[in-house]
Amino acid sequence: MKPLIRLFPLAIVCFLAAVILSTASAGIATHPRLVVVITLDQFPHEYLARFEKHFGPGGFRYMMNGAVFTNATYKHASTSTGPGHAVILSGTYARSNGIVTNSWYDRSQRRRVYCVEDRSAQLLGSSGEGRSPANFTGLTYGDMLRINTAFRSKVISLSNKDRAAVLPGGKFANLVLWMKDSVFVSSTYYAAALPPWVQTFNASGKINSYFGAVWEKSLPASAYEDVDRDDAPYEEGGDGLGRTFPHPIRGKDALSITPSYYSALLSSPFGAEVLAALAKQTVTAERLGKRGVTDLLSVSFSSPDYVGHSFGPYSQEMLDMAVRMDRILSDFFAFLNREVGREQCLFVLTSDHGVSPIPQFLKAHSSAPVIKHFSAATIVAAIESVLTARFPRAQKDSWIEHRSGGSLFLSQPALAAASVTAEQAGRVVCDLLLSRPEISCAFTREQIRALTPTSMLERRIQNSFFETRSGDVVFSIRPLWTEGEDEPGATHGAPVESDAHVALMFRGTGVRPGLYHGEASPADIAPTLSTLTGVEFTPTLEGRVLTEAIGAFEPGKKSDVTGK
Repeated sequence: MKPLIRLFPLAIVCFLAAVILSTASAGIATHPRLVVVITLDQFPHEYLARFEKHFGPGGFRYMMNGAVFTNATYKHASTSTGPGHAVILSGTYARSNGIVTNSWYDRSQRRRVYCVEDRSAQLLGSSGEGRSPANFTGLTYGDMLRINTAFRSKVISLSNKDRAAVLPGGKFANLVLWMKDSVFVSSTYYAAALPPWVQTFNASGKINSYFGAVWEKSLPASAYEDVDRDDAPYEEGGDGLGRTFPHPIRGKDALSITPSYYSALLSSPFGAEVLAALAKQTVTAERLGKRGVTDLLSVSFSSPDYVGHSFGPYSQEMLDMAVRMDRILSDFFAFLNREVGREQCLFVLTSDHGVSPIPQFLKAHSSAPVIKHFSAATIVAAIESVLTARFPRAQKDSWIEHRSGGSLFLSQPALAAASVTAEQAGRVVCDLLLSRPEISCAFTREQIRALTPTSMLERRIQNSFFETRSGDVVFSIRPLWTEGEDEPGATHGAPVESDAHVALMFRGTGVRPGLYHGEASPADIAPTLSTLTGVEFTPTLEGRVLTEAIGAFEPGKKSDVTGK
């Protein structure tokens, strides 16, 4: 009997071990082979509603049949490309990741610093200074994915813009590519040379092949009745595009390719087509999703931003751009289904920022003075005057060393000459600013450090503050106020809802489809991806897991299907 007594527990142990291994294998099988994060530069959430009736079944609608977050906003003040892309896959804001704006003033160097500049690196595929995440302080979901798999996972990031490729790629990306004139380039930060397949892609002349193409309307004339007129005087239409359809893609020289051709290309749907072609080649050449481990592909399409800036969010061009983007996405999703299988993919679609209406567009549709103007030079002169009156000094240096957007850097020599601290002078400046009708808030550095936000605006200001890159005084302009005289084109970058409210959708394994109206943010993408793929959170995580859209993992069962 004793041998049987000994063998019985052993049999139980073996059985339990087999069950655990089987369950673990089934659980691992629920993890996607390929995570695809698609970012549309300057794509507010409202485009999904305004343009939905013109979308086909395979692009935006495919994503809209997943988990759609209708109230996804950035909780930072600088709603621009660099800060937005820094948030998307890190789950952190500038106060942690350091990307306060696209460029900021470096007091120690007395110059502006570009968010992804790296003077120690060189370009691959072209000449010039390289790019890297050296100024980004933190790690991304892709970095954690690489670490989690002992660096077996591949992380690849692509964009038309350098900062939109570098920042989502993180510190440990295998390959980061962006467009520079006629080629896609990278940096010696990532490798010693471009992969042969990238060199072949560049040699194919794909980017230059659009010279002489014409951007025409893709919908019936009646479809454009829902948007603004075609020839609006407040549209820009530079680089030879013109303000009306059809738009020739030649640049300023009709006979030969010049730098303006590449600007025109990017300001059209053809810029997105070029990037989609590169993305397809990347999946095939790098065997993404076919290597027995989860890979990550980040693709940021910049053309919606260029079109939006030039023609505005209510233009016929923006409608057409969205429709053509829908078709590009549909084709890309179909390609991934053939190459990897949609059931093996986890998709995210979002944007780095929204956009505000062109001021002249609002003026043209209202008899009331809805838009007001202010002069930055007048504000600076008032600051100089009040500080001189309050703190007399022998030295005649300007009180303001640099102004960058909503940041003022006070001159340290001027402060020393008057025996006054930056905090003391800054409080005087804030009092002046707050007395002006165009200013919504103003804070000194100490005030931001001690701030307990009581409004979304204060929260955004605090999230965008980084000790060594923000000014001595930080302020914000009220909505419907614009600096200087009216200029054509649209812009963004302010801590307002139109600039902060963006598309955010998930689709794929582990995702519970639905329409979710609670507060969300692109900062929630990284922790949600971590949860869905069993990867550790980024070190200084500020976003949350979107638990409402995560289905229960059951062995051998998926919580979303890849049907209609």
